[in-house]
Amino acid sequence: MDLPFENPWKAARNGRRYVLAAAALWSLGGVFAKALDLDGLTVAFYRSLFAGLVLLPFVPASRRVIRPSIIPLGFTFGAMTGLYLSSVMTTTAANAIFLQCTATIWTIPFSAWILKERPDLRSKVGIALASFGVVAIVLYGYDGRPNEGQGIALGLASGVGFAGVVVGLRNFRDLDPIWLSSFNNLAGSVTLGLWILLSRGTIPVPPLSTLALLVVFGTIQMAIPYILFARGLRDIGAPEAGLLGLLEPVLAPIWVMLVVGERPAIPTIVGGLFLLLGVACRYWPSSTRELVIPEPLHEH
Repeated sequence: MDLPFENPWKAARNGRRYVLAAAALWSLGGVFAKALDLDGLTVAFYRSLFAGLVLLPFVPASRRVIRPSIIPLGFTFGAMTGLYLSSVMTTTAANAIFLQCTATIWTIPFSAWILKERPDLRSKVGIALASFGVVAIVLYGYDGRPNEGQGIALGLASGVGFAGVVVGLRNFRDLDPIWLSSFNNLAGSVTLGLWILLSRGTIPVPPLSTLALLVVFGTIQMAIPYILFARGLRDIGAPEAGLLGLLEPVLAPIWVMLVVGERPAIPTIVGGLFLLLGVACRYWPSSTRELVIPEPLHEH
C-alpha cells in the first residue's frame, strides 16, 4: 500500500503519462490529413463534427453550460482548425505545426488586452526566440511546391486563431474542460460547414471508407487525447503540461516523414527549434511544486 506522502508523486507521474499520451496522439494529425484525398476545410469540418459527437456523451447534462459569450470561442476554434488543416495540405506538416506554435507570441498581447494580464520577463524572452523561428520559416522554409506561400500564411493565421482559443479557454476555465472541447468541436464544425456552403454551395460527402477514416481521425486524434490531457491536468500544472505537450510538434513532422516521405526544409527545422525554445521558455515551471489544476492549453 502506498504511503500518504508518496501519493502526490505517483499522481504527478501518472499525470505526465496522460499528457504525453495525448501529445503523441495529437501528433498523428498530419499523417491522417495527408492520407485523405480531401481539402483542408472538408477534413476540418468532419474531424470536428465527429470529435464533438464522440466527446459529448462523456459530459453530464448538468455540465453542458452555454453562455452567449462562449459562442465566439466556438467560431474561433472552427476558423483555427480550418486554417491549420488547410496549411497542412498546402505546405509541409512541419511548417504548419511549427507556425501554429506562434500562438505563444499572440497569447501574450491578447491576454494583456482581454484579460488584463501583463507579460513577465519569461514571456518576453519566449516571444523573442519564437519570433526568430517565425522569420526563418516565413523567409526560407520552402521546398518548391505550388502555393506554399499561401500554406505558410495559413499556418501563421492558425497560430492567431489558436491564441484566441487559448485565451478563450482561460476565460471559461470554470467550465468542464471536456464539455468545452465538445462544444468547440461542434460549434467549429457548424462554422466550417457555413464557410464551405458560402464559398462552394455544398458540403462534399466523401465515400463511406473515407468517412470511416474521418471518424477514426476525430476520435483518435482529437477526442481521446483531449480526455487524456484533461485527466493529466488534474495532477500536474499548466507549465509542465505545456512543456510535455511539445512532444506533439516534435513528433508530427517525424510521423509524416516516415509515413508520407515528406522532409522539411533545413530552415524549417532551425526555425522550429527556436519556436519550441520560445514556447519552452514561456511555460517552464517556476517551481517544482506546481501541481495545481489549470485550464487546458491545447486545442488543435
